Amino acid sequence: MPFKRPLLSSHTTDDSESQSDSSHGGPSKRRRVSSPRNIEKDKTVLVYILQAKIDPEMMSELAMLVENYKVERGNESLEGPTSVSELNLELTGDVEKADVIVTATNMRQRLERHVEWRIAKTKAIVTPLWLQDSVKSGRPVPYGSYIAVHHLEDETSRSHDTVQDASSGSPSNMPSEAEKQSCWQTEPTELIDTTEVELLSHTAKYSCLRPSPLVCPNQSLVKEIDVIRQGRNVEGEERSMLSYSRAISVIKAYPHVITKHNIRDLHELPFLGVKILSMIEEFLKTGQITEAQRMLADPRFQSLSAFITIHGIGPHTARRLYDLGLRTLEELERYYEVKPGVSDEETMPLLDAEASANTEAAGEQSIKIGLALRHDLGQTIPRDEVEEINGTIMRELGHIQKGCKSVIAGGYRRGKPQSNDVDIVITHTDWNLGSQKVKGLCRKLVQRLHEQGLVTHVMHLSGFHEHNVLRTHHWDSLEKALTVFVSRHNSSRQNVYRRVDLIFTAPEVFWTAVVGWTGSTMFERDLRLWAKQQKGMKFDSSGISRRHDSKLYHPRTERDVFKVLGLVYIHPTLRNADA
Repeated sequence: MPFKRPLLSSHTTDDSESQSDSSHGGPSKRRRVSSPRNIEKDKTVLVYILQAKIDPEMMSELAMLVENYKVERGNESLEGPTSVSELNLELTGDVEKADVIVTATNMRQRLERHVEWRIAKTKAIVTPLWLQDSVKSGRPVPYGSYIAVHHLEDETSRSHDTVQDASSGSPSNMPSEAEKQSCWQTEPTELIDTTEVELLSHTAKYSCLRPSPLVCPNQSLVKEIDVIRQGRNVEGEERSMLSYSRAISVIKAYPHVITKHNIRDLHELPFLGVKILSMIEEFLKTGQITEAQRMLADPRFQSLSAFITIHGIGPHTARRLYDLGLRTLEELERYYEVKPGVSDEETMPLLDAEASANTEAAGEQSIKIGLALRHDLGQTIPRDEVEEINGTIMRELGHIQKGCKSVIAGGYRRGKPQSNDVDIVITHTDWNLGSQKVKGLCRKLVQRLHEQGLVTHVMHLSGFHEHNVLRTHHWDSLEKALTVFVSRHNSSRQNVYRRVDLIFTAPEVFWTAVVGWTGSTMFERDLRLWAKQQKGMKFDSSGISRRHDSKLYHPRTERDVFKVLGLVYIHPTLRNADA
């Protein structure tokens, strides 16, 4: 169906510009404003709307939005100078003359069907939301959060510098209200961009440069090697465990099924030494690895592996308990004097005291809670229940503080159909005052959830530590609560206990926290290593800083996190660098 309202032709645009000039007695002049530079307020921004993937009704609405605004603006200007707009938009049917291309297309290949790439690289390519927000705010809002084709991110940003400098008195590095709001889109609804994936390499040294799917072509091999990694882990052999973890991350990113015909290709990959390669050859011949099978049959490995499934029990504690003669979880229950399904441990006083008050006692409490509720906590959580838990928590938070947003991180965000626990990263959408609004909010929310019977235990609670350039204390811009949440998703049971971690963050480090809490473990390890070794930066879920002077970086989107670190963006579902 053709567009209902035809776009203005290029000669019409030229005529309208000349008429506008004559009506004002000549070309528009630069106007002095309270800004360190002169601003040309009346500079026309030519907008070309690409019809592909935009339905006719929306197309008409967008066109009328510009033309109606133009009429309203013109009427206001006739009434007097009291409401001078910084936005002067014109529709154009000539893509080469356009300053901005509005499109619903987000793939380079699709855009090239309608716009030559040489032309696209000279324009700002934005989503329809940019047009709507610009009209709403009365100025051309920054393009950063409206980039339609991410391959043109740099070109679009440069285009914005030109338009913004000529059309606005605001510094270009200051986010507009529209940009502040748009950065809180909580989930990456976009599909995986295949052209971005092509920029990654499975031969790269760092897993943050490799695409790692949830299930890889060699998943059965990965699982076999992971048994050996787990064996090194429970025995405290950290260096050896890391070697196997790195080997697994490399195999996860290898895009082909490994066979005897292509095994030589593996010699070119990092972290696959002689021992690992011999294990792979054995797996190709027999379908298993002798060392892994021997480990699975080892009673000590079985006991230690069972022990570390309990929250609060790490490899060191597991070995200590084993040395005491304990072998089964039932024996641990008797040792800690807990009853299955019943936890009388009182952890709520953590809400009224510093989390570090008695870490040893808190650690033992966590073990007792984990043991008592292990049958529930050991179950995986389906995606719909994860979403329901998040919805419940955010509804309760709304009673305490309006304007908060959340992202479900962890394995859920990486595409797992079942999660071991629920990680929720929360912030406030007010960029300027959000850090004050979320301070202390974690404690208040947990208190309310407890009063509502939704949280039974708090196994850890920590608050903000301000950034300190002298590094006299640990910097942490997050508030965290590790809780036991009562889920009523399964109507056949009265209560189902779930592990839910709540992470509160200031707005300026929200997306850094999301990336940090999304994982996987090896992906995050390599992000930190890359930042340190290649960029001279420090990265963790608390933020990004430059090492030599502690300068802080505040990414406004998840893509900005990768951009600050000099990395190609990797979709969350391709960050599964662990087994």
